[in-house]
Amino acid sequence: MRKMGKIFLVVAICFLAIFTVSTTASAKRVGYSYSRLPKGMLGKWYTYTNFGYGKKKIYKIHLTNKNLRKYKKHKVYNGKKALKTSKYWTATQIGKYHGYRWIHTYGWQQSAGDGDYYNLHKFGKHKVLTAAGGARIWVSAHYYRSKSVAKKMGTKHYRKFIYYPDLW
Repeated sequence: MRKMGKIFLVVAICFLAIFTVSTTASAKRVGYSYSRLPKGMLGKWYTYTNFGYGKKKIYKIHLTNKNLRKYKKHKVYNGKKALKTSKYWTATQIGKYHGYRWIHTYGWQQSAGDGDYYNLHKFGKHKVLTAAGGARIWVSAHYYRSKSVAKKMGTKHYRKFIYYPDLW
């Protein structure tokens, strides 16, 4: 009986080793790090929403390459050292989710959380910058190049995106 137990243990260890090696070998990097965002994303963008609070109004974001750093392995600091490098951020390309390609952004010293996701797509005659976040890449807003288009489009839903249920 002891011999059978030893044989079972050896087989289990071999199986575990083979499974671990094959899993590690099949893992590959999906995206790459940006040193500059695509030109079409840069500049001012507007949305008309209330983000789930009170009255709707125009919100603006301004995307720039300022403080964008190409990702490299680095130490995540706490305290005063973290404050010196927290102004930097990084962006990477990820695979397709919901049928769209996303740029994933996160803070240089971010040690938890999913960061933010951005997608640039053309719907009809409008370029739309979609901002999302969370584990399922839930859309928080669609942004447009002008305030008037943002107000006209409001909280329009586009196909294949997943929206935060309490914001829409």
